[in-house]
Amino acid sequence: MDGISLSREIRSRERLLKKDYNRLDQEVTDSNPEQIVRQLRQIQNQQLDLLNDLISGLEEPIPPSPSIKLAQHIVQQGETLFLVARKYNTTVANILRVNPDIKDPDEIQTGMVINLPVLLPQKPACYFEYTVNAGDTLFKLAQRFNTTVNELVYYNSIKDPDLIYPGRILIIPCSDNEGKSREEYEGDIGGVKENSIKGELCFDTLAKDNKNSFDRIIKESLFTANTRFRLERILDNLGIRISDRVDFEEDIVIGAVEYNIEELKLEDRVIKIVVDSKSKGYHLITVSKKKFSFEGSYKINFVTFEDKRLYQDRINISF
Repeated sequence: MDGISLSREIRSRERLLKKDYNRLDQEVTDSNPEQIVRQLRQIQNQQLDLLNDLISGLEEPIPPSPSIKLAQHIVQQGETLFLVARKYNTTVANILRVNPDIKDPDEIQTGMVINLPVLLPQKPACYFEYTVNAGDTLFKLAQRFNTTVNELVYYNSIKDPDLIYPGRILIIPCSDNEGKSREEYEGDIGGVKENSIKGELCFDTLAKDNKNSFDRIIKESLFTANTRFRLERILDNLGIRISDRVDFEEDIVIGAVEYNIEELKLEDRVIKIVVDSKSKGYHLITVSKKKFSFEGSYKINFVTFEDKRLYQDRINISF
């Protein structure tokens, strides 16, 4: 066990002890023993602060360079960072180093997309992303997408081809012998052509404001969220408070700060969101997952009425 892991384990134990100290404080009412208990609680709080400082120093986040491509994993129900680390033969500390946005590793949420400390080679010219489901194997996926196990192993830096986990986002190279474009090939899953799916998406306004001003760059102003954790983190950073009434089992949330969301268009695996600039406020909408025929990763393009792209995002849809 390394120093970071041991420090985190000690801190977890101290957090449990803190509850016992609180109970002890309630049970001991005699004046002299009560003062001793309070001193113990104060010392224990100081110890927790020191442990936090130690862990913060040991686990200083190191954001990956934009030129470095890392493998990714979508957190599954019941998973913790410790379990994810064990699956991928790494440590919680290493995962935190490539995920500087994770502030509290004990509170990761189902549906979060996290980076793995696994370097990927240069992606093929034609590829798409696929999220591993229960029962998938590299052999089955290679057959399904007309590629080879060796190619899947190479492009995803997989050490053990017999071992893949639900939630892992895989790079799938397009089939060379079918002469298809990336968009056409990505649409052929199980004999169903997804690239035939087009149309407008209906949405409901979750919250709208035209009064408050926000000083944000484009990347912070246009966003999507498929989990409550991600939405709350974004809104906390923006200082926005809305009612807690989103059912993420049924909906996703799309937000625009200092823009109005005018219309949504779906074409293949791309969601085009047309926005109109405004001087103040924000616009948050919900979109039902029932509008999407397929699970998996969707590209998000925020554009103006003139079709000028403002920002690009990606969201995973799971039913």
